[in-house]
Amino acid sequence: MKRGLVFGKFLPLHRGHQLMIETALSQVDELTIVVYDSRRPDGERMPVELRLWWLRELYPGIENILALDDPLAEHLDADDPAYAEIYAAGVAFLGRFDTIFSSERGYERFAGLLGAEHVLVDEARTLVPTSGTVIRSDPYAYRGWLDPLVYSSLIERVVFVGTESTGKSTLAQRMAEELSTLWTHEFGRELWEAQGLEGSFADHLKMARRQRQREDAASRHARRFLFCDTNAWTTLHWSLRSYGTADGRLHELVDRTVADYTWFLCANDFGWIQDGTREMAGAASGEFQEQQARDLERRGIPYVTVTGPVEQRVEQIKVALGEVGSG
Repeated sequence: MKRGLVFGKFLPLHRGHQLMIETALSQVDELTIVVYDSRRPDGERMPVELRLWWLRELYPGIENILALDDPLAEHLDADDPAYAEIYAAGVAFLGRFDTIFSSERGYERFAGLLGAEHVLVDEARTLVPTSGTVIRSDPYAYRGWLDPLVYSSLIERVVFVGTESTGKSTLAQRMAEELSTLWTHEFGRELWEAQGLEGSFADHLKMARRQRQREDAASRHARRFLFCDTNAWTTLHWSLRSYGTADGRLHELVDRTVADYTWFLCANDFGWIQDGTREMAGAASGEFQEQQARDLERRGIPYVTVTGPVEQRVEQIKVALGEVGSG
């Protein structure tokens, strides 16, 4: 049985890496992929768990996909003998490999230390003329070199929550305009209006799932951020308010996705406006706001409260997102 090895940081996983993986799959019986953890800032935005997930989702037939600590070597060139020795020692426990695949001739010594053949894949970058460094400089501009699964997970989803009439939709749309990206419209509102302002218990799960599908679709075309005026968590709170309970599958969806967002709680300091669909005013609105704030705190979800007029809120959001001076 012929065994092969592909290794890298995959910051991010791009078409060049995929070409190497698919070339390897065509030449060996068993392929191992090693993902090196990274101490550089890019590794914080793309943690090793995310990079493992990309590979396992895109290549479910590869059983041996694992992460290893980067054994140092950030400051060494691949041509430096110490580089090859350090990395070869780090993978020795994985057993013998027949073939090592890379796109750089400098890994010839690394392969030799492992007693393996070195196969170069697209060394001149003619088939996939890009690199992780180039893509990291502007993932949106180079998104064509990324699988949609990878690109969409690089988008920061920003959600606005709070009781009725606190400016969530206004802020989602405004921030998308300010930062030249997209925002997701509220499916639940569209459904409710289409049904003549009538709803049912079952609608909440349907709304949450459809909203998430909208987010997933929009994230493939967004730029850096995707702004959301609702999400499954918000829908859960409406179900609890309306029926005193919620579908278990809705709870599961919320638990699975709450960590995907950057959260902003819109303060209840706007004047309440009846737009023909709203149900709460006065004390009821305040109670719903408190219910949401308590749940965010109970779940340990960090959030920023934005207050004041729209322009003031926009600036608060930009500061929180590190986008001061944008727009």
